[in-house]
Amino acid sequence: MNTPNIESRRSPGGVSRAKADAVLWILAGVSIALLIYEAGTLITAVLLPLVDNPNAIQTDFHYYYEAAMRFRGDASKLYLPTDDVIAGFTYPPPAIVPFVVLSHAPLGPAFLVFTLASYAALFGAVWVWLGYLRDRGRSIDTRTAIAVTLVAAALGPTYMNAIFGQVNTFVLACSVAFIALGRLRQGFGAQARSMAAGVLLAAGIWLKIYPALLTAVGIWDRRTWRAIGSAVIAGFIIAIAALLVVPIDAYRSFLDVLSTRADKTAVHITNQSLMAFVERFSIAPAEFLNWTGREAVTTSAALRVANWVLGFAVIALLWTRARSNAGAVYSTAALIALAAVIAPLGWGHTFVLVLPLVIVHLVSLRDAPPVHAAIVCLGVMALMVPAGRRFSFIEQWPAWLQNIAYSRYLIATMILIALPQGDKK
Repeated sequence: MNTPNIESRRSPGGVSRAKADAVLWILAGVSIALLIYEAGTLITAVLLPLVDNPNAIQTDFHYYYEAAMRFRGDASKLYLPTDDVIAGFTYPPPAIVPFVVLSHAPLGPAFLVFTLASYAALFGAVWVWLGYLRDRGRSIDTRTAIAVTLVAAALGPTYMNAIFGQVNTFVLACSVAFIALGRLRQGFGAQARSMAAGVLLAAGIWLKIYPALLTAVGIWDRRTWRAIGSAVIAGFIIAIAALLVVPIDAYRSFLDVLSTRADKTAVHITNQSLMAFVERFSIAPAEFLNWTGREAVTTSAALRVANWVLGFAVIALLWTRARSNAGAVYSTAALIALAAVIAPLGWGHTFVLVLPLVIVHLVSLRDAPPVHAAIVCLGVMALMVPAGRRFSFIEQWPAWLQNIAYSRYLIATMILIALPQGDKK
């Protein structure tokens, strides 16, 4: 009796291998077209103009670069009181160190180096994540790996991260590496892997605090406890080591920045966070479609509490799902994505953190029921268009419906988090 090859297996009612592969490569084909457009735009409209003239356009990288230049002249000016929710350097103090190094070059070439490193971090994160999925029992052939890599590289959040000169691919790489290395194993090198995982998580947190949410993975995976402990120790070591460059007053200023911004969000549609989504229902479309200078708003205590309650509720749901191997993988990917949802400033580029969840869903298409597969594809398509991209036909709709349509990253991510795993392996 012949045993079917593992690549042809599917759960009852699942999509056949041929259909799943066809759908995946249709998405990959669209991604190739997007990558051609994105590369052309990035090179001709951002990188080359900035090499010729550092003031040709404004990017988030300018804030980091200018903060580094200020810091080199006067370390007490790392954080400016004039910075608001929209603009300025607001990351943890050690995050300035790599930008200090880059600031020794002119802004344009520095941005080019940063962009190349950002894409290297992205591809590294994708391939480490695929290796982790294989390690957890997923059968991923080379064609599938190439297809999902193309999709990940072309998605709107990835493109926005590059255009804005943001740090989120580095945050993603640290998060994924922590998950891949952090599960304690037996044998040679196990302790070193856990220590490396902790160092990477600590580095990600000191770059942008969102990876701190990943400590919740210890709720359903005890084998990460040592890595989490290592992250705590590494976090202190990094902070102490950074004192050689960053004065302790910078940490006090950073705490002031956090307390000042804790109750703020931004209502422009580029901000895809849950809090911004709720706030937009109470204002006219002109206020969330245009940059008016009044994007920063103070949120109510009730909304902040509701946001946190939702976050804890989702973590509880992920915990209940993590009882199987497949469920644990989905829960971990969803936990990474959750940071973008509950962050007050979940800009479109922040949703790079959704890529591990997208990849898990895509490599599971062969075993997913048809409706499940269709929902995944729609979610991926919603993530292909950059957040903030406006469409005239949408702006003929009622204000509440415009808000829903323009909050596609948030809605797609929440659906992908809520969607049960498409396989049971």
